[in-house]
Amino acid sequence: MAVNIGYVGIDHHHRDPYFAVASELDATITAVCEPGRRVDVANLAAMDDRPDEVTTEGQNVADLVAGAAVYEDPHRLVADETVDVVWITYRSDETPAIIESAVEHGVHVISEKPIARTAADLENVAERANEVGVTVSPTMYYRRNPVAMTLRDRVRDGFFGDVWTVEGRFNASQLSYRNTDHYIYDRATSRGGALQWIGPHWVDMMPWILDDPIARVNARFHDAEEADVEAGAVLQFETEGGTLGTYHTGYYLSDRGKDTHLGLYGTDAQALTPLHHDSLQHEPTIPLEITSEDPEWTAAPKRTTEFEFTYDRFPAWGDFVQDYFEAYFDGYETGDVPATVDDAVQLLRVLDAAYESGERGGWVEV
Repeated sequence: MAVNIGYVGIDHHHRDPYFAVASELDATITAVCEPGRRVDVANLAAMDDRPDEVTTEGQNVADLVAGAAVYEDPHRLVADETVDVVWITYRSDETPAIIESAVEHGVHVISEKPIARTAADLENVAERANEVGVTVSPTMYYRRNPVAMTLRDRVRDGFFGDVWTVEGRFNASQLSYRNTDHYIYDRATSRGGALQWIGPHWVDMMPWILDDPIARVNARFHDAEEADVEAGAVLQFETEGGTLGTYHTGYYLSDRGKDTHLGLYGTDAQALTPLHHDSLQHEPTIPLEITSEDPEWTAAPKRTTEFEFTYDRFPAWGDFVQDYFEAYFDGYETGDVPATVDDAVQLLRVLDAAYESGERGGWVEV
């Protein structure tokens, strides 16, 4: 049976690609809402004038939501008995209240990361969702990235031995490429900038690969000139199992695209990979270079696998993003989804500790 989606947050730069995602699922967007404003769905146009954002790649936006009911109040939308899932791309300070209403009406949720400003804003909602069996999931795409999945499997199999350290880097285009008037770049609304917006993907993904939560962090930030949030951050962290890590993220690049790197160093093997390109970089493959001391690798201790990502279903970022949403919609009724609301709370606890560390200095426990 097709899923009826209620979409909240029309004025968001991920709207167009997410509409396109929905069009490839056994799902229909039957209701839309931009809180406080009545949306004219018949005249919606792609956000082509925002060069930092991802568009529908030629699809007609209005056609993707033709016939959808229009709400100005998201709480009324989730009370619509025909809505099965609410898909949220809205401001972090107000999203938890919308999710709370959805949970009380038995409506499942897929929400733009990190879902809330702080862990405290989400904890009670998460507890209630778990009590009543409503699935609430953040958009943690890298849990379906094929390179990340391969590394996670090898870590769990003990291939790397004890993992000493991990290093990550995920940098994106400068704020001059972005609409800094948008609420995601407002401190009161979103709490942070680069770490709170692009940073969560890898802050979630690195401990997920290790299957080992981050226990404490030491963070430093530098402020942006174009907005009242940080332009970048560098984190040191330690996991519960004792792995040491670093993470570097920010709006640094003088061109569109991404600058990424992941290094994993264990007692028995090491791995190096960019983990992800995007279609703007026109790279044919993503390499994963592994060096191992395993006796079975003696004849070739260093091996490189080239992952040829596809971009047919999600052109800008890669089809693993489409895979993530497909996995959510396949499993939301049972809770078998790639990332849960508890994962979102844990992520926010790490971010809380990082911002506290930035303010007062030193290491902060998660």
